[in-house]
Amino acid sequence: MNYKNYNFGKSEYNKNSFRVRSPVKTFRDLEVYQTTIKLSNLIQSLDFLKDERNNLREISESIPRLIAESYGDKFEDIKMSEKKLDEAIILVVDIITKIDILRERFLEDREKKEMLDKLILKYGYQKVRIFNLKKAWKRVFDKEGENKDG
Repeated sequence: MNYKNYNFGKSEYNKNSFRVRSPVKTFRDLEVYQTTIKLSNLIQSLDFLKDERNNLREISESIPRLIAESYGDKFEDIKMSEKKLDEAIILVVDIITKIDILRERFLEDREKKEMLDKLILKYGYQKVRIFNLKKAWKRVFDKEGENKDG
């Protein structure tokens, strides 16, 4: 195979690394919000978690709530918005840790272990997406950033 025809350069990657999928009119349009809602519902549907489900439910429902609150705060108080996104990231790390601990209980049950592994992976992606959302909002709404550029 001739690899010379492929451009793996950094400039080509950066050109396509970000694209707007659709306009964001409310927090409900944010993919990270929608995905964390779905993950919360998925946790509720896992019957084998039994007693742990209530604790995981509380944490998983708090994540999209904080994202929604942060969306509203970003127009008036970017620092408060960032703080809520930081709290959401902390909760994502907390839920990953709790699921990881539960995963150890199901090492013998391959199907349950794989389901928990997928949850950990999906929440890991959401952590990165929340962090990227925080960076994007800071870049757009931070008044200090405008003064430095202007």
